[in-house]
Amino acid sequence: MSGRLRPIALAAALAVAVAGCVRYAPLSDTYEGPDDLPTNLAERYAYQDVATPHEEDALKERRSFTLKEITIPFGPAGDALADAADEDEIVFEYYDLEGDELTPVIVLLPILNGNIRVSRYFARYFTNHGWAALVIDRDSDLLREGLLEPEQEIRRNLTAYMRVLDWVDAHPELDGEALGLFGISFGGIDALMLAALDERVDAVVAAMAGGDLAYLVMNTSYWSVARRVHRMLRKEDMSRDSLRQQIEDMIDTDPLALAPYVDAQDVFLVMTRTDMIVPFEAQQALRRRLGQPETLYLPTGHRTSVVYFPLLRSSSYEFFARQFAGG
Repeated sequence: MSGRLRPIALAAALAVAVAGCVRYAPLSDTYEGPDDLPTNLAERYAYQDVATPHEEDALKERRSFTLKEITIPFGPAGDALADAADEDEIVFEYYDLEGDELTPVIVLLPILNGNIRVSRYFARYFTNHGWAALVIDRDSDLLREGLLEPEQEIRRNLTAYMRVLDWVDAHPELDGEALGLFGISFGGIDALMLAALDERVDAVVAAMAGGDLAYLVMNTSYWSVARRVHRMLRKEDMSRDSLRQQIEDMIDTDPLALAPYVDAQDVFLVMTRTDMIVPFEAQQALRRRLGQPETLYLPTGHRTSVVYFPLLRSSSYEFFARQFAGG
């Protein structure tokens, strides 16, 4: 999304005008709970637990918090990520509240192209309500740059996010028993997969997240991915079905595969009915696989969902607050 979110006041007014098109669905009353994560899957995503030294730079002082940039090393890679360089770094912004009082923390995962302005919009809201926030940065477009080795890029990202949770564990002012993940689009996909793999996650808000990554790659209207797919089809002289199968064969870490291991009671989804970037069919497939968690349906596409950002912001806060309070 471009711009500085300056039209939010107008967008809020428009959202109110069409609020009748929004639909809420509670958690399915037939949900029986998550499956246990199999040992072989837990071992596949294990990584070496090491201390997380960090570099810290204060960027801005605000009345109730200090905005800091934190840099931590990626650390030693697991066997599945043998090509990952130890010298790589993970960068995130830390909205550090004044005082030493124990506080919930929301970790905001980046959207596909790494633009963190959207995450900052939500982080400021959480911080203004007395919670710490971490906004993870990414300077690359995952699907565009990782299309040749998607599995390695996906698992590398998840390992990086686990390292960030290690950093949270090392800071006693952050309440590890009230840790939420927030993600939009690919950030939402990552948040759900991370929740399946890391029991430290207490609650997840995932907006515009879909399942079956191979399907998403082949059917998204997101221009950089669609253009890359077109070029691959032309260069390799392949059919669309053949390329989809090739991509599917390269991906083991898919949200549909990990969804049964996420507790749907801890999930709040936001789905967009006319989405062409993450098609609504893919969003529906993921919701079904998760066990039909609590969901807010918006009558918009991917980018036009911005008119509902004020609603998404307040609804996310209310869900997190309810989860952190124990129910």
